[in-house]
Amino acid sequence: MTRTSPLVVGLLVVAAALAGWLLEAVLVMTGRAALVPPLTLGPALAVLGGVLLIVAWPVRQAGRGKRRIDYRHATGVLGFAKASSTLAALLAGAALGAIGFFSTRPAIAEQALVALGVVLVGALLQLVAGIVAESWCVLPPDDDEAAPSASAPEPA
Repeated sequence: MTRTSPLVVGLLVVAAALAGWLLEAVLVMTGRAALVPPLTLGPALAVLGGVLLIVAWPVRQAGRGKRRIDYRHATGVLGFAKASSTLAALLAGAALGAIGFFSTRPAIAEQALVALGVVLVGALLQLVAGIVAESWCVLPPDDDEAAPSASAPEPA
């Protein structure tokens, strides 16, 4: 599995920001209520990021040789970390797009901006936790691959 690229994260944030802004604009133009996430979503995302770091810590210790873990646990943590960083990038982008939409309206809804700001902070915390946990799941290089073997013939 490859590491999550900063370019992919950036593209997800930009795409979700555009989609979030467009969704809010279409809802308001058609006379419907705009979508505002609950205020508790931000702290829930931050807690999810903390849980991810807690379950990834044994994988980090195993990578340093201080502990042995089951490969299924490490694989599950890696999948959780990748999914967490992807979801957090999408939610952060959607929150940015909605913040951009609400801040350009003639009548600014402060409660919506506060809720979106809290969601943005929680999503960013989850994104950082996902990237850190993913880096903890990287195996150290094997000694065989790092140094050429003395018995291996040299290229001519």
